[in-house]
Amino acid sequence: MHHRISQTIVFFCFGLALLVCPRVVRADDPKLTIRDVGYSATFVSQSEADPIFIEAGETTLIRVKFKNTGTATWDASGSNYISAYTMEPRDRRSVFFGAGWVSNREIGKMAGVIKPGQTGELGVFLHAPKKVGEYKEEFYLASENNTWLGGGYFYLDIRVIPKKTVEEATPLSGSITSKEPNQASSTLYQGERVGQTMRKVSVVGGERVTLALVYRNTGVIDWMSHQVVVSEPTGLASDSLVTFADDVWKSSQIAVVGNEQTIAGDFLHETIYFRAPVRAGAYDLTGAVEVDGNVIGEPFHVNVHVTENAPVDYNPPVFASIDNTPSFSSRMSEEPHIRVGLWQTDSAVQFVSFDDDYRIFDGMTSRAVLQQKRITIISYADGVYTVRGGGIDFETSNYIRLEPVNNPHATFTLMNYDRHVSWKGAGNFNRYRGSAEYRMGEIKNTLWLVNDLLFEDYVKGIGENSNNSPVEYLKSQSVVQRSYAYAIQQSDKYGIFDVVATTGDQLYLGVGVEEITPNFVDAVVATRGYMVTYDTDKNPSTEDPVVITPYFAHTNGYTKGWHDVWGGAMKPWLVPVRAEYDDGRGLLGHGVGMSQIDASLRAKNEGLAWEELVKYYYTGVEVERMYL
Repeated sequence: MHHRISQTIVFFCFGLALLVCPRVVRADDPKLTIRDVGYSATFVSQSEADPIFIEAGETTLIRVKFKNTGTATWDASGSNYISAYTMEPRDRRSVFFGAGWVSNREIGKMAGVIKPGQTGELGVFLHAPKKVGEYKEEFYLASENNTWLGGGYFYLDIRVIPKKTVEEATPLSGSITSKEPNQASSTLYQGERVGQTMRKVSVVGGERVTLALVYRNTGVIDWMSHQVVVSEPTGLASDSLVTFADDVWKSSQIAVVGNEQTIAGDFLHETIYFRAPVRAGAYDLTGAVEVDGNVIGEPFHVNVHVTENAPVDYNPPVFASIDNTPSFSSRMSEEPHIRVGLWQTDSAVQFVSFDDDYRIFDGMTSRAVLQQKRITIISYADGVYTVRGGGIDFETSNYIRLEPVNNPHATFTLMNYDRHVSWKGAGNFNRYRGSAEYRMGEIKNTLWLVNDLLFEDYVKGIGENSNNSPVEYLKSQSVVQRSYAYAIQQSDKYGIFDVVATTGDQLYLGVGVEEITPNFVDAVVATRGYMVTYDTDKNPSTEDPVVITPYFAHTNGYTKGWHDVWGGAMKPWLVPVRAEYDDGRGLLGHGVGMSQIDASLRAKNEGLAWEELVKYYYTGVEVERMYL
C-alpha cells in the first residue's frame, strides 16, 4: 500500500533508446474549507493494495480505514455522519457508482461510533464499468451537513480488465483437449465466498485478529455442519513457534467447527480468531471452509505483517494430537522454494512491482529498495551488471537479486517481456510471484532471468490445465505436477535454476494463469504439499521417496513404460496401464505416466477421487503430504 498523499511520480517511457520521460500525476491534495477543526483524520490502510483489478461489469468491496485524529466523535446515527465525496473534479458522477452508495457522488457512510484516537472503516463498493482501462477514483472525507475533514483525501487506482470466459482455445500438447463441463456443476456441495473483512493486516506478534467470512450455499443440498481449516503459516520469518492458532481453536489447524444448518441458497456467516505469529516478519494465512470433507468455494487469504516480536510472556497455544489428524508424515519442516529459468535474454530487463517494495541485492549484499510502482532497468555488459531507474543507480560484478520486502507472494512484472501463448488467450504472461534474479548461467554462458518462489505459487502458475475439467482430475494434476517439479529439482541439471518455464519441463506462466484457471488454483490449495512417493527399498536408485511423474495428452489405449520411451534403468512405477477412454484417439505426447484425457474422463464418468487417479497411472506409489 503506498502513501495516499499525492506526490510527483516518475515513470519510464521505453522506446528503442530507453528514454526517461517524467510525468507529474498531481502536486497537491484538493484545497477544501475545513469549517470545524475538531474533525480530522489520518489514512491507515485499505483492504486491497493498488492497483485494484476488477473484471468488467463485476463488483468488489474495498475497505478503507482512517484514524480519528480530531476532537469530535464520528457517529453514524447522527446527522453529521462520516462519508466521502468524489473529487477531481469535485462532485463528479463516478463510473463505479451503484448499490452501497448514497448517491453517484457520495459513497456509503462510515458505520459505528468512532471516538478520537479510534479507527473507523469505510466500505467502498466498486461496480466496474464495461469499458476496460485504468481509472483513478479520488475522494475526500466529509462530516455530512458540517465540514470536510482535515487529512481526509484518498484515492484508489483501479484496473478494469476483460471479463474471463470459460471456453478456452486449442490447448498445447499435454493439456485437456475436450471442452467438458465443470465437474463442480454436478456435485452436491457447492458454494462461493462472497465476503471477507480483510486481506492484509499489520499487528504485533501474538496479537489476536478477528476475521469475518461470508459464504453462500449454491448447491442443491443443505450444509448440516462445517469447519474452517487454516494452513500452517508461510512467510519470511522462521521460528519454532510459528502458528496462527488461537486458544479457541479445535486443533492447530481447525479454527472453527460449526454445527448450524445452512440451507441451499442461504448464507453462512462465520467469524474466526487467529493470532499473529511470534516473530516479526511477513506471513500468509490461507484457509478454507469445508463441508463433509469438501472444500467450499474460493479459499481465503490474509497477508499478515508482524511489526514486532510478541511480548516475552506470550505463549502460543499448544494442542494435543487428535484422532482426526490426517494420517501422513510431513517430511519437510516448511514449504520449499523452487527456481525457474524464466527468460533467457541478451537484453536489459525492465522490472516493476505494483503491490510491494522490492529489496535489490548485489549478490548477497543488500544495496537498495525499489519502491512499489517504480520501474528499474537491469542490464549486463562486459562482466558488469548495472541497475538504473526508480531512484537507484549502481554497478557491480555480482548478479542482481530482487526480493519482496513484505509479502513473499508479491507479484512483479517484466515490462519488456512479451510472452504470448495462443491457446491461453490474448494475454501477455509477464507477471510472476516471489523473487527474481538476473544472472549469467553456470552451465552455459547465457543471461537468465530466474524466478525464485514458493513451491505452491509455482504449481498454481502451471498452464497445462483447462479450467473446465473435473475437480478431482485437477487435484490429481496438481499433485502430479508438484511431484514432477520436486523430482526434477533434486536432479540439479540446470545449475542456477531447477526447472525451465517451457514444456521442456512444465509450462509455467505465472499469475496470468492463476487468473484464468481459478478452479485449478483451488485444486492446488486443496492438495497443498502432497506428492507421489515410492518405497525407497523397492527403488534403490534414489534415496528420495518423491518420484518423477510424467504426464501427456492422450494415448491409443495403453500408456508406455519409462524404459520403452527413454531407455535407461527401469522405473517400476512407470509401466504400461490400460487407458480405455483413449481408444481410437492415437498418441499425443510421449505416452509415459498419466494420460490427461483418460484421467479426466475417469474422474467424470466413474467418480474417481484424485488419490485413486494418481495410483492408477503410477503403479505401486503412495501419496504423502511432504509439508504442511
